[in-house]
Amino acid sequence: MRTYFQLKGGRFQEVKAEVVREQPLTVYVNGERFLTLLCSPFDLEPLVLGYLWMEKVIAGLDEVTGLSVSEVDGRADVTLTRPVTLPTERILTSGCGGGITFRIDPRLFPRVRSTLKVKPEALAARLHDLLRDARHYHASRGIHGAALADADRVLLVAEDVGRHNAVDKLKGLALLRGLPTDDRILLSTGRVSSEMLLKAARMGVPLIASRTSPTEMAVALAEQLGITVAGYVRGDGLNLYAGEALDLSGLV
Repeated sequence: MRTYFQLKGGRFQEVKAEVVREQPLTVYVNGERFLTLLCSPFDLEPLVLGYLWMEKVIAGLDEVTGLSVSEVDGRADVTLTRPVTLPTERILTSGCGGGITFRIDPRLFPRVRSTLKVKPEALAARLHDLLRDARHYHASRGIHGAALADADRVLLVAEDVGRHNAVDKLKGLALLRGLPTDDRILLSTGRVSSEMLLKAARMGVPLIASRTSPTEMAVALAEQLGITVAGYVRGDGLNLYAGEALDLSGLV
């Protein structure tokens, strides 16, 4: 909790409330420094696991023999079953907080194959569920949420100050719970940029939906990789930018 001043309705007053938190987390793999993430200080183990999986440092939990996270030191130590050569060609993404990715080349991602079909109203309902279940957002605002869902229900929710981190946490939670991510829906409260689209492709997700917009590069990648992108999803409509996973039968 922090104290700050608020101007509202012509009144200037002191209030005490939550302010969204962020901290650096430096990740070491087999004793070698990999990178430092700026993130929200919760669900850090899923964040580290999800990020390493996204960047193809690990293929699964069976390759991880040790993971310790110290919030005090801002350090995560990961021990793997084998030596690895960590990627070094870093790309500063357009993600809030200055996201870092090493493997943004779309040629590294196979085209997503899926028969998933989702009604627009079901998609809007699942995004509403994400907003309802995003407890950190309700406490402090200023934080992004992501969810893994099917047409009928939300399966997992993750939150972080960085929308890309929220997706990494989501994948990490799925790994820890043994939950497949392919043929699911990826929901996000933030903009769908190119690295967000490629994270969806890496997860095998055929449909990504957001409260806001995609970038042109994300739409081009979606067309190339067979992913459906829906933006500005609301109860009364949405924008369809790419793909065929929306069930539009019965609509004019």
